[in-house]
Amino acid sequence: MNFKQIFRHLPLMQKLLFSYTLLTIIPVSLLGFFIYAAYMNAAEEQIGALVPQMLEQASQQIDRNVQDVTIMPERLYQSQQTIEILRADAFQSHAESMQQQYEMERYLSNSFLHSSTSDLLGVFVFSKNRIFAATTEDYRGFSKTEAAVYGQSLELEKGSILLLPHETNLVFNNGADYLLIGVPLQDRDNQTYLGTMFLALDVSFVDRITASMKDHRAARIMLVDKMSGRLAYDSSGRDNESVDLNAYPIENGSFLQDGKLIGITPAIQQTYALVYEVPTEILFAKQQHTRTISIVLFLVFICFSLFFYSLAAYNVSQPIKQLMQNMRSVQQGEFQRILPVTKQDEVGRLTESYNIMIEEIRDLIQKNYMIKLKQQEAELYALQTQINPHFIFNTLETINYAVEAGEQEEVMRIITTLGRMLRYSLDNGVKFVSLAEEIGHVKDFLSIQQFRFFDRLTWSTDYPNEAGSLQVPKFILQPIVENSIKYGLEVQTSIHIGIKIQQIEGLLVLTIKDDGPGFDPVVREKLEKELALEPGITSKSAHYGLSNVANRIKMLYGADYGISLENNRHGATVLLYLPFQQV
Repeated sequence: MNFKQIFRHLPLMQKLLFSYTLLTIIPVSLLGFFIYAAYMNAAEEQIGALVPQMLEQASQQIDRNVQDVTIMPERLYQSQQTIEILRADAFQSHAESMQQQYEMERYLSNSFLHSSTSDLLGVFVFSKNRIFAATTEDYRGFSKTEAAVYGQSLELEKGSILLLPHETNLVFNNGADYLLIGVPLQDRDNQTYLGTMFLALDVSFVDRITASMKDHRAARIMLVDKMSGRLAYDSSGRDNESVDLNAYPIENGSFLQDGKLIGITPAIQQTYALVYEVPTEILFAKQQHTRTISIVLFLVFICFSLFFYSLAAYNVSQPIKQLMQNMRSVQQGEFQRILPVTKQDEVGRLTESYNIMIEEIRDLIQKNYMIKLKQQEAELYALQTQINPHFIFNTLETINYAVEAGEQEEVMRIITTLGRMLRYSLDNGVKFVSLAEEIGHVKDFLSIQQFRFFDRLTWSTDYPNEAGSLQVPKFILQPIVENSIKYGLEVQTSIHIGIKIQQIEGLLVLTIKDDGPGFDPVVREKLEKELALEPGITSKSAHYGLSNVANRIKMLYGADYGISLENNRHGATVLLYLPFQQV
């Protein structure tokens, strides 16, 4: 026996497993392992050797530079004259004020801007509603009011503050980006608050620190505010952008995202993050050749796999296809076709089961036919005899109020009408009634409701006398009229309900129209879906009466009849479509 015959008689599951394992799993697994190993080795080599180490060193250097600037206010205490100026009262003569302004700004310029630290763009000292400034570039903004706000905050917090350009009005004419570092000044002799020093640090120092990192082609280095995501520095020059750090899976380390290798590490006392981005296609340029070879090998394996797997799939699919064709015949009601069993594998056993199932279905159809008829009869009876308990409760409350008010005649009239209604609804042996009887029942219902609502409720009926002998299902008008009253009087002070009977194109059309608020579009869409359900599926929504009536009409006459909803200019319209039948 050759391989083809052995393979042909194998069980279906073994055929699929053998083919898939031999032609797909093993080659793809080996190929995937090779690509994964080569790719990951290259990535680990690049990431492990470059990004974490460079970012850590750059972050430490940035922290040191910012820390050096933060302690620079100590130079003020080297000059007793500047301390005395800060201690002096702000209310002085103009000459004294100008003299102090000149001496303070000259000291700031000599001690801070002309020192070895060349990264400062400017120094500002705010004290007692005075502001002293020394800058390397002309500037605008940064008023006394703004300085006072930050100064008061620093006085309370007893610490320094870092501000980005978008957080302050300070703008240098050369457009330089900066970090504004605010440090409170304390009188060490009196332990009082002297003022606040603001130092504008040019972020170009970040460019010097990260110069070695930028040698990597197309790399982008950013210094990002961790709270706002705003950029304090961007090597690509897009400083007005912002970065969503929450989109990064880690806060410290390296990862791959959107075709880029991204490294991130905290900087400047954890307030900022130093981010490094480089496209993976550049970073992994050495692996391009290996990836190309892997793709070629993968395509070759796929071609062979598709060819052999197609043969196996065809051998499996043919009997299954034949079985499916017979199942479609069963769906159309043909239960006479029996399939021959030619194989002993799973498909053959499935065919045997199918033949047995067909024979059992034939028997079950005969047994279940009468059961289904009786079940449908029971469901129809249950739907027909349902009545809203709230109506009975409200009617009894109305009777109670009438008795207390001494309206004996009205009590007798309501009790008589209610008794007639209950007798009508509980007459279990009747499915169909004349249209005159159904309209009489609705009039009884409206009479009781009018006693409750007085002139808030009016109604009218319009139908020819000969229509009274037409046959309709029992108890189909009251639930709809009840809904009109319920939802109309919820939002309006009064409502009018009109009932019209007419014959249209061989159909008996019952129209219930009100001048209420109409159907809300969302509610109407939901109702139309409920009314389109198969007969016997009962909705549990607030509009249960509509679903009840629609179910009964479909169960009695079929899916061609039922209920439709419309919104008119002033209110809602419900139309019932029934066959035109005499009693």
